[in-house]
Amino acid sequence: MRQESALEILKTGVNVFLTGAPGSGKTHTIDRYIRWLQDHRVGVGITASTGIAATHIGGLTIHSWSGVGIRDRLSNRDLKTLTGNDALAE
Repeated sequence: MRQESALEILKTGVNVFLTGAPGSGKTHTIDRYIRWLQDHRVGVGITASTGIAATHIGGLTIHSWSGVGIRDRLSNRDLKTLTGNDALAE
């Protein structure tokens, strides 16, 4: 699939798993999509599964963004914190 096709699918709002070889344009496509969302005043949480990936897209790890950090289990306090996070509630 070409980058432009992937971008058009992203714009429809469906869940997308974007994958490809190094240098195939994943980060470029994500950057364009984030700009499109921001231009259309759509709130966006920019996350990635690893710290390195997050730095490439100007985001945070999903753990850091959610406020959970790395845990073996979630306590009642953790769950209360998560449910009180407006960004997660949307």
